[in-house]
Amino acid sequence: MNGRIPLHYAIIEHFLQGVEDDASGVVTALASDYASYKMLTESDVEEALMTAKENGILEETRCEADQVGNPVVFYRMTDFGARMVERYL
Repeated sequence: MNGRIPLHYAIIEHFLQGVEDDASGVVTALASDYASYKMLTESDVEEALMTAKENGILEETRCEADQVGNPVVFYRMTDFGARMVERYL
C-alpha cells in the first residue's frame, strides 16, 4: 500500500472545499501525488467526473471551448455530494 487514498476518492475530495475545476485542473492538482498512476489522464479523470455527476456527487457549472474548439466542462461538488463524502469517505 502506498499510503494514499484511491485515485477516484482523491478526485472527488479535490472538490470538497468548493473548488470548481475541469479534468485538466484535477490532473494538475493531483499530479504530485499520483503522477505514476496510469489512470491519471484527462480522459480517465473526465470519465470519473461524469460518473460522479450522474451519481449526484458533482454538478456541471459551465462549459467552455478550449483553444481548438473542444468542450471543456467544469464541475463542483453538490450539497448531497459533500454530505456523502463526509459520511462515507
